[in-house]
Amino acid sequence: MPNPSGLLEAIPQIQQFLQREKLGGWLIYDFRGLNAVACELVPPDKFHVTRRWFYFIPARGEVTLLAHKIEQANYPPLPGRKQYYAGLQEMHEHLRALLPSGITVAMEYSPMNDVPTVSFVDAGMLELLRSLGVNVVTSAQLIQEFQARWNAEQLQTHIAAAKILHEAQTEAFRLIEKRLRAQQPINEYEVQSFILEKMEAGDCMTDAAPIVAVNANASNPHYAPTAEIYSPIKKGDVILIDLWAKKKTPGAVFADITWIGYAGLNVPTRVQEVFNIVTGARDTGVRLIQEHAKAGELLQGYRVDEAVRRYITEAGFGKYFFHRTGHSLGMLTHDRGVNIDSYETRDTRALTPGVAFSIEPGIYLEEFGIRSEINVYMSERGPEVHTPAQTEITKLAV
Repeated sequence: MPNPSGLLEAIPQIQQFLQREKLGGWLIYDFRGLNAVACELVPPDKFHVTRRWFYFIPARGEVTLLAHKIEQANYPPLPGRKQYYAGLQEMHEHLRALLPSGITVAMEYSPMNDVPTVSFVDAGMLELLRSLGVNVVTSAQLIQEFQARWNAEQLQTHIAAAKILHEAQTEAFRLIEKRLRAQQPINEYEVQSFILEKMEAGDCMTDAAPIVAVNANASNPHYAPTAEIYSPIKKGDVILIDLWAKKKTPGAVFADITWIGYAGLNVPTRVQEVFNIVTGARDTGVRLIQEHAKAGELLQGYRVDEAVRRYITEAGFGKYFFHRTGHSLGMLTHDRGVNIDSYETRDTRALTPGVAFSIEPGIYLEEFGIRSEINVYMSERGPEVHTPAQTEITKLAV
C-alpha cells in the first residue's frame, strides 16, 4: 500500500521478498526529504528531521533506525531498534556494523538513471556505501511490490472516479455543442472550469486542472489553458480533453482519460486517419498485455511501449509520438509503479498483479494533436480496463 502504515505493516512480507531475491536488505535513506519513499515513513511536514537517517530492513532479523542523536524525539514510532550517531565518523562506524562488507542492499536508485521515478539517493551516498564494501542494487521492484499495488477498496475508488470523468467529458462536449449551435462564444478555459465543477460535484479532487486544447494547442501534450491564456473554440476545431481525478476518500487512487472531439459532423480525412492510428496503437498495447496474461507470462513495461511505438512508426508517424506510452497510476497521478516506457526511460519492471497504469499514445502534428487514453489495472486474472475506450471521434452537430 502506498502509505507509511502499509509499508511498515508489510515488513514480514518485505523480508520474504528480500530472501527470495537473495538480497541482504532494503536500506531506506533520506536527507531533508530527498527520498520520496522515506518521506512516507517520516513525512517532512509532520516531523522536523534535518540530519541524515537510515532505516534498514534486513532479509532476516530486526529492523534498525539509524539517526542523529539530537533528533531522537523527532521520529514517528517506527518498528525495530534505534541507534544514534553524532559525528560523521560515528555514522560511518554504525553503518559498517549495520552493513557488513559484501552485503547487497536495495536502495532508491536506478542504474544509468533508467527509471528516475525511483531514483532518489545521491551519488555521494552510493560512493560512501560502496567504500564500505556494500553492493547497492535498485529497489524499484520493492517499491512497486509494496507501495504501488492497489487493494480492492482502492480499485473501487478508481472505478468511481472513472465514471465521474467519463460523465464530465461527455457533458463538456455537450456544452461546446450547445454554445456553438446557439452561436455563442466559448473557449478552452470555460470548458476547463466546467469540468472542474463537475469533478467537485462528483466528490472528486485533482492535482492540476484538466487539459482542454484545440487544434495546434493539442499538439503540446502538457498544454493547459489559464484565465489569461486560452483559445476560442470554433466550428471545424479538433478538441482534445484530458482529465484526471480521484475520490475525496483516504487512500483513493486516480483515474486519467483523454477524449477527442470535432466541432462538426464531417471529420476531415487527415484527422480521422490519425485518430484511427492512435486508437489502433492503444489497442495493440492492450492486446499484448492480454496475450501475455492469458499465457501466464509476465510482461515488462518497456515491451508494451515498444509495441505501441512500432505500430505508430510503421504507419509513418513515429517522429510525431514523442512521449512514453503510459505512466503508473495510484494515489498520485504519476505514481512510482511501472511505467509503459522504452522511450523516455527503460522500465524493465513487470506488469504484476495490483499495479495500474495508463495507455495513452499520441500523434502531434503542426496543425492538431490526437491522444487517446485509457487505464489498465492488472488483476490476478489479467488486465482490466474500467475507463471506456474511445472508438469514434465525438462529433458535434454544429
